[in-house]
Amino acid sequence: MNFAKHLIVAGVAAALGLGPAHAAETRKVDVLLVGGGIMSSTLAIWLNELEPGWSMQMVERLDGVAEESSNGWNNAGTGHSALAELNYTPENPDGTINITKAIEINEAFQITRQFLAWQVKNGVLKDPRSFINATPHMSFV
Repeated sequence: MNFAKHLIVAGVAAALGLGPAHAAETRKVDVLLVGGGIMSSTLAIWLNELEPGWSMQMVERLDGVAEESSNGWNNAGTGHSALAELNYTPENPDGTINITKAIEINEAFQITRQFLAWQVKNGVLKDPRSFINATPHMSFV
């Protein structure tokens, strides 16, 4: 995982007051974010914009943030449109192709694109070219 992604995740956590939790500490919060990765950080941003008064706590079992699934080598930071991933279109026993999952994934991807556009428009994120990059796909059958 590159340093910039670590810095972004750690920065989001710090900006929202999501410091490390200590095992002996008991604290009541509105939202408990389990895991110090990109998904918890993204959820924290969304929730902070929807409910700025909510208290949040992020907990992570590893020594640092963004060390597991958020690592770029573990497929993090990719938006899946389901336009080329065959695993979203399984073949049925009768030979037809089930596209239900592909449609669900694509709809979620489009919502993500809308959210990112809103973030750019409102100055939360800067230049989209710094975080959106097309990646060619190839499927073998």
